[in-house]
Amino acid sequence: MFGAFLYFAYLCTSFKLREYYIMEHSLKDITAVVNHKGGVGKTSTVLSIAGGLLRENKNLRVLLIDLDSQCSLSTQCEWNPIERKGQPTVFDSLCKEGSEKGIPVYKSENGYYYSPASEDSLAVERDLLVQDLIPQGVLFNRFAYPVDDHTGDGLTTVEESFDYILIDCPPELKNITGNAIVAASRVLIPTMLNPMSYEGLSKLLKKQTKLDLNFRKLLLGQSYELQEVVILPTMTESKTRVERCYKEEVQDSYGEFLSKVSIRRDVKVQEGQGVFKDIFRYSPHCRAAIDYTFLIKELYNL
Repeated sequence: MFGAFLYFAYLCTSFKLREYYIMEHSLKDITAVVNHKGGVGKTSTVLSIAGGLLRENKNLRVLLIDLDSQCSLSTQCEWNPIERKGQPTVFDSLCKEGSEKGIPVYKSENGYYYSPASEDSLAVERDLLVQDLIPQGVLFNRFAYPVDDHTGDGLTTVEESFDYILIDCPPELKNITGNAIVAASRVLIPTMLNPMSYEGLSKLLKKQTKLDLNFRKLLLGQSYELQEVVILPTMTESKTRVERCYKEEVQDSYGEFLSKVSIRRDVKVQEGQGVFKDIFRYSPHCRAAIDYTFLIKELYNL
């Protein structure tokens, strides 16, 4: 399991391998939801997958990590930065002062756990460069420490406390996004089927490959396995000529990564977010919910 590799790497440096190696772990995988273009449905996809997983099994522990300074995911988890002023965010843990600290974790009324973002991403980008770590490997490092538990649920380490992790990334390919890719076992790329999105896939996949082979492989060592990549068409319309054309282009160029599922455009997604509910809590039988159900089965074999 990928999560075990994170903890394994840290424990090897602390010479306590024998004590921890036989522990049971539950973390199944970590998915970074990435695209350097905005408005493609990254946050909606994170929320929908989380809601769908909990619909499959309400006892699952799903952690959502918001790395986007727009804080849309945090807001959907009902994080209010004014009311929560002074409480730590995931950005605090990524800064130099957060060294040897785990990420802060809170719990949403919707049932999933989350680590919120803040608006100060520029300071985090600078701080990632002045630590005694690979700048793209800081989040990977922080996963090795016990989480900063604000839930009262007795959370311990990331891998012992959660079944699945989903990371919402900003619409850019800076070091913050690089941290998500390096920490993940899967990169999920929501994309619209149009000329600009298609042209951007090449740049994104080159970046992912570089981070996987140059940094993730280095950190995992002998435990390294090639990172899974999934391209997910989102907000698709019914049988438009442009979408058919560009789906064929994506299939021809990146068919090995293309999901069998496309997420249809559905106003129910936005309506649900207006009342802070994922699609499964708001309208579990709508088109988007059906599509995300098939995506979850594809990704997680559920």
